Amino acid sequence: MDGQQPIMIFGRVTRGDGAPLPGAALTLCDLAGDQLDRTVADDGGHYQLAPSTGGTFLVICSSSTHQPKASLVAVSDRPLRHDVALSGGGAVLEGTVGTGREQGVVGTAGVVLTLTDVRGTVVAVARSNADGTYRFADVDEGSYTLTAAAPDTTPVAETVQIPAEGRVTRDIALATQLRLTGVVRSASGGRPVGEALATLVGSDGNVVGAAVTGDDGTFTFPEVAPGTYTITASGYAPVASEIEVGTGRPSEVTLTLTPPALGPADGPASDGWSDGHDWSQGFGSEDFGSDAVPAGASTNGHNGRHASGPAGEHPGADDLGFDADGGRR
Repeated sequence: MDGQQPIMIFGRVTRGDGAPLPGAALTLCDLAGDQLDRTVADDGGHYQLAPSTGGTFLVICSSSTHQPKASLVAVSDRPLRHDVALSGGGAVLEGTVGTGREQGVVGTAGVVLTLTDVRGTVVAVARSNADGTYRFADVDEGSYTLTAAAPDTTPVAETVQIPAEGRVTRDIALATQLRLTGVVRSASGGRPVGEALATLVGSDGNVVGAAVTGDDGTFTFPEVAPGTYTITASGYAPVASEIEVGTGRPSEVTLTLTPPALGPADGPASDGWSDGHDWSQGFGSEDFGSDAVPAGASTNGHNGRHASGPAGEHPGADDLGFDADGGRR
């Protein structure tokens, strides 16, 4: 009939932020899956598809930088507007994860990186390459938590904002955990003191950990963050027992000392240094006599001393020995 408008489906393709998405491909199919028409959105995101008759059709919109979308559209005998908004998915999150240095992050291989959304759902998991680089592709727009974890390091979690499209670079510096080992010895003969309590205190005054020495007098704190600490060593707690001495009374008495007990979070004592790590050993003033300063030690400004050294130059047992009476050997 003259003046009748042609049957068509038209509209505009946009990104999640409402900006046009030129170059998006649109395909018109019938319910049997046969292609009826195809077009590409122009610079303003506009498109037009022309079915031969009215009916219900499938409109498929896809883009190389966004997630595709399919919709059922019912068309009568007149033009129908159908706008399509594609969610972000073309954004890339990448960077380097490793040990922090003054010149930047030195990449570490095998670090596990986890990306979670605001609901706590794991969106993607990746493992860093040999050079420490990582990459998440096709990430939807939104706010995420990026977590990096590796052996002998403290896990790091950071919030990242992902745009609708583009590239986000985020480098992550891991804090290395070190192993601290020492030995407690007696002041008189330098013999190892077993079942002594070694306590590690941070610069803020909080107890970081405690360990009971083994039969050889050694103790270990397996996971210690870099920093300056104060370490104390103490023996058995005093015990008391009432006795009566006199004629016909026992002339011998037995006292039982109870070794210190650790809480569930404190680990057992063990041996060994972690090779390849710098070491830093702090000593409180209560651990040394007023004239006792260990070789290489320096005051830390908090009535204590500390000794430190580079990787590969771990102090020997003689350098970390403690006298049972609180003096330095």
